[in-house]
Amino acid sequence: MKKLIAAAAAAALSMTASAAAAGTLTNVSVTLSNPAPSQPTDVDIRFTTETMVNMAPHMLYARFDGGLVLAAATNQCDSNITATLNGVTMPQSDFVFCQTWNSGVQLRLRNGLVIPAGSVIRIKIDKSLVTTSSNQGVYSPTMFEINSGGAAVDMPSPMPSYTITNTPPPAPVPTMTEWAMILLTVALGGFAALTIQKRRRTV
Repeated sequence: MKKLIAAAAAAALSMTASAAAAGTLTNVSVTLSNPAPSQPTDVDIRFTTETMVNMAPHMLYARFDGGLVLAAATNQCDSNITATLNGVTMPQSDFVFCQTWNSGVQLRLRNGLVIPAGSVIRIKIDKSLVTTSSNQGVYSPTMFEINSGGAAVDMPSPMPSYTITNTPPPAPVPTMTEWAMILLTVALGGFAALTIQKRRRTV
């Protein structure tokens, strides 16, 4: 009996250590193509992994409670849910399934697929599947991680945020390119040289 208790305690400690040792997703962002309330929007999720993922059942998992409403019960990987790994589009065969429900999305990786540590992953959900909340505000996912059998492998700290608002983004400030600056400098220099030359002639 004592051995069973000791084994159970060791297993519990091991599970706690594994959860605590989860890596940190970096460069995490959630971008909306249309942040206005109650509007269809593309959702662009990006992050960099810390831990190598190389066995099933690993999932790329994002849960949005309140900020975004997703079309429920989509179990197919198609053009409405796409993923890239280090800038290369991942084929649908890389996933056992892609699932959305009214508060989140998950992509289950096929067995044997290797995602190296330090990989940049981008998941795009088409606006045909997503609508923004009717309430303006700053929102964050309630869960956002690479998950394996219910345990987080990598997760962000802190969670990324996104804003739902009717306020349009500020207009970009016009700037000059390097070549425009060079041409302007040459023109000003030429104008100054001509002015000096004219003054010398009058004198």
